[in-house]
Amino acid sequence: MHFPNLILTAILTSILMSGGSCHKSCSRNANLMKSIQYQLKLVKDNDGKCDCPSTSSSGKVGFLVFNSGHLKNIGNGAIVVYDTVTTNLGGGYDKSTGVFTATVEGLYYFTWTVLTYPGKSFHTQLILNDNVVARNHAGASGMSTFMPSSQSAVLQMKKNNKVSIRIHSGGSYMNGEKWSTFSGFKI
Repeated sequence: MHFPNLILTAILTSILMSGGSCHKSCSRNANLMKSIQYQLKLVKDNDGKCDCPSTSSSGKVGFLVFNSGHLKNIGNGAIVVYDTVTTNLGGGYDKSTGVFTATVEGLYYFTWTVLTYPGKSFHTQLILNDNVVARNHAGASGMSTFMPSSQSAVLQMKKNNKVSIRIHSGGSYMNGEKWSTFSGFKI
């Protein structure tokens, strides 16, 4: 809890006036002085706002995920759950649901790549709070080669907005093992 600047100043002045030079020799007073000075600095530097990072120790938000194996015959409308996390600064990506939740408001960049097997397809959409934002068509039907497809989007997000990759028109086959990835970060 941060005290208003005037109260901290009054407490500090009281300690200095009543203790004279004693405040330096008593370790309890010295520790109290350090604590009060720290609180004053927080109030002065942040206009009373907490300077604790709300996202991660670095204040950054970003994730990179992929699947440890291939995905086959995923139904229309299902969320693609990427089960392997390489990076998850801020803790916004949930590998059990496949959903990224914004921990702070801001402008975010998302990208995802799908590699599909010869003769197969894997059509996906980027979803923001149940709204389709962008689509990705990885289709190798009638082809004898793998087909990659990538897509990206820049989104203004509020805290607790949710983004995921969802199947559109069925997902017959997506290569895993780092060939197909989903990532995003706060700009």
